[in-house]
Amino acid sequence: MLPPVVWFPAVGRRVIAIIAASVLVVLGVFGYLLFRPANPALELEVHTYEKWVNGFAAGLRDRPAVVILEPDALAELNACRGSAEQQARLQMLSYAVQTLHSKRDHVYLDAGHANWVPPGQMAIRLRAADIAQAYGFSLNVSNYQPTGQQISYAHELDRDLGMAKRFVVDTSRNGVAEDPHGTSHSAGGLGHSAARLDNPAGSLSRARPAAGAGAAALSNRLFTNPDTEAAQWVRAHPGDPLAREIGLRIADQPTAQWFGPWNHDIAAAVAGYTTAASRRHKVPVLVAYAIPRSGCGGDSMSDAGEWCNVPGHQLGSAPRVLDSRGDMALWIKPPGESDGNCGAGAGTQAGEFSPTIAKQLMTGGP
Repeated sequence: MLPPVVWFPAVGRRVIAIIAASVLVVLGVFGYLLFRPANPALELEVHTYEKWVNGFAAGLRDRPAVVILEPDALAELNACRGSAEQQARLQMLSYAVQTLHSKRDHVYLDAGHANWVPPGQMAIRLRAADIAQAYGFSLNVSNYQPTGQQISYAHELDRDLGMAKRFVVDTSRNGVAEDPHGTSHSAGGLGHSAARLDNPAGSLSRARPAAGAGAAALSNRLFTNPDTEAAQWVRAHPGDPLAREIGLRIADQPTAQWFGPWNHDIAAAVAGYTTAASRRHKVPVLVAYAIPRSGCGGDSMSDAGEWCNVPGHQLGSAPRVLDSRGDMALWIKPPGESDGNCGAGAGTQAGEFSPTIAKQLMTGGP
């Protein structure tokens, strides 16, 4: 997973070298074709980005995959230094969408979450980044916001986009806790009554033949990596009382694999992961994240209490389809992996699996 120097985003906030994105200038579909940065350093950045994306695409080959593209990028576009950097960032995202999306690979361009950017403004940014060519958009990555709230936001985005796009919601740590009286209160989930499926249909139908209806069918098609940080911890601690529960509730669930600048040979890294999934006849979920590192974003920890290992939250619903369109709940942020030395993860490094964090997510308490 991620090396220690990389933060995961949470409440749509910062990560070391977060790559932001969002713009008030509408470039439209032709913006990418017309714009080339005059700044040599920015031109090099664009070239480096496109080279990385080409490597990612080469690693996918012809194997089906779900790709979450650049968490927080559009929501953080205003952190770019100026209009040229913002336009270049949109060009990069548009290039990635056009390069990665295919009939077998579903690309979801990240759109932050419902409490971040107003839907009208986010719709402008999504269009400028070529959402029309993507399969859909992703919401709530590494966040704690309620699933129902994200679904409402997705419908508002569709309205303001003027097109119906599918979406995925990260439910890895936005679950529902039970109080002592047996009533549920939301720590970020749909609630028991709202979590039912509505005539579910698999959103991977273009990638693989339908394997049947329902949440079980979807889960069976998604790849569960046997070498996640959680799985490795379980194998290394067979006598720990938590090992069995972590194995069942976290390690045995399909979660996304993150790729970024720490993967020096991105084509080989992606190829290795998708090959492992293909051998099991599964569909992997991959995250293309934080590329390039300069120009936009920052590493401020001033608001870390809002996003960094926030205590008092639980696991959300396991990966599943949410509705008859095939919109999905996914575990994009691997549960139990730390955001860094903060909050419930005090003393840990970013990307490190913490049994303490995992226990809190399984119980909703300390």
